[in-house]
Amino acid sequence: MKENTEHVRVKKSIKNLLYGSISQFMKSFLGFLVRIVLVRTLGLQAASLNGLFTEVITMLSLAEMGVGQAIIYNLYVPLRENDEKKLTELMNLFKTAYRIVAFAILAIGLALTPFIHLLINKVEIDMGYLRLIYILFLVQTASSYLFSYKQSLLNADQKYYLVSKYSLYVRTAFSFASVAFLLLTKNYIVYLLIQIVMNLATNIVISMIADRLYPFLNKKGTLPKEERKSVLSNVKHLFIGSLSAKITNSTDNILISLLVGTLSIGAYSSYTLIINSMTRILEQLGSATMGSIGNLMAEGDKEYMDVVLKRLTFINFCPAMIGAVVFLCTSTPLVWLMFGRIYVMKVPVVYMCSFNFFLLILRNPLWQVMRVSGLFAKDKNTSIAGSGVNLVVSVIFGMKLGILGILLGTTCTHLIQMILKSRILYREYFGFSGKSFNLLLVKYGVCCGLSLLAVGAVCSKIDLSHLYTAFFVRGTVSFALVTLIICVVFGRTDEFKYTLETGKGMLLKFFSLLKIKL
Repeated sequence: MKENTEHVRVKKSIKNLLYGSISQFMKSFLGFLVRIVLVRTLGLQAASLNGLFTEVITMLSLAEMGVGQAIIYNLYVPLRENDEKKLTELMNLFKTAYRIVAFAILAIGLALTPFIHLLINKVEIDMGYLRLIYILFLVQTASSYLFSYKQSLLNADQKYYLVSKYSLYVRTAFSFASVAFLLLTKNYIVYLLIQIVMNLATNIVISMIADRLYPFLNKKGTLPKEERKSVLSNVKHLFIGSLSAKITNSTDNILISLLVGTLSIGAYSSYTLIINSMTRILEQLGSATMGSIGNLMAEGDKEYMDVVLKRLTFINFCPAMIGAVVFLCTSTPLVWLMFGRIYVMKVPVVYMCSFNFFLLILRNPLWQVMRVSGLFAKDKNTSIAGSGVNLVVSVIFGMKLGILGILLGTTCTHLIQMILKSRILYREYFGFSGKSFNLLLVKYGVCCGLSLLAVGAVCSKIDLSHLYTAFFVRGTVSFALVTLIICVVFGRTDEFKYTLETGKGMLLKFFSLLKIKL
């Protein structure tokens, strides 16, 4: 029975992963297309403001963080038991919470409008125009919460592939509309209005799908007082953790604007566009397996969960290391080709971006398990420590080293939080030592760091005078070398063998979805 349940979980995870990866790949392609047109038509200033306000609004949207995760955590058991009454009560609480969040973001954001110019440094811009752009970003974020809560139920029920598929349809249509209007009008305001409509349309479509699959969502029901109190307590603890994540991942552009200069964001954002695209594609593994992890942990088999965590960490390690090394070697010629030489950054900054990307992907399985473990209260101190280190190190080194110093603060935070979170998980949830897991993390980190230095040195010898050739050759050489390193160092491990079997199963599932007979 257990093997059959595991087979179903793996099958659903693979399906979600395939749809999610294809969807994110296409969304990334569309994102690159829109970004290229945006930069070519509106220039460095618009690109820099876009990067800055995207981060400012991301910070404001931290009001949501904690609400979604806490309620999703409570969805796994009633979904497993098909308890429609409990699901109705939880989703009604979710609905109310998200409406409050939307209002809070709008209210706080509007209150900050008179001070938004303080984030601009070393660039002159009309204040009225600046505040209008900020307000449009604010409306885009606040309005997205009016319908998006139903997506969480689809994710928890291992139906993430539906979200991937239909959101791609909407984004494709609006991306081409954005390109057309940018070319015709060269107006940044029009572009932002299209983004607002696109987000609303995506959430409305997903909401309609959820209503069709779960008719009980239209019923009324209120969660009992004690259970509501428990959920709200988890929200409080998760809020602190999510605040830390926002400080770690969503303050770099703000600090760059204040410490280095607003226009520097344009060049840095060109690299983070590539990193974010790669991250979203690789994070599909986490999104695809989230429901399966929650379902597995609801069964309470902690020893097997430890095995699953190690397997998932290695599965994340392989594309994380390959992605980091290939990014290091190819990002500069790619940015030069797409946006121009003015957007190229110094090699040490690219190195740090690469390693931070690696850590961000490597940590995902640990973060996923922590989210469904229920250890929200104990985890909040880890988050506080991480965010504190990030701000202190980023500011101190940022003033001396510029962007490189700011990125160093992010690196320190990733490392500290990985150590502390694994300690809490193994001590408080699993009940046995996590030494073997921590040794794996150290081994993976050292291997990636050395590979970045070695392969980066090899690829630096390849001349950039012919950008297309340099991009292709660097990409081919870096991919071949880093893949060889992984095979040589880890080829005999159980995790490597499991990853090969899983990859084979994914390919077979992919071809079966395409109705191709091998």
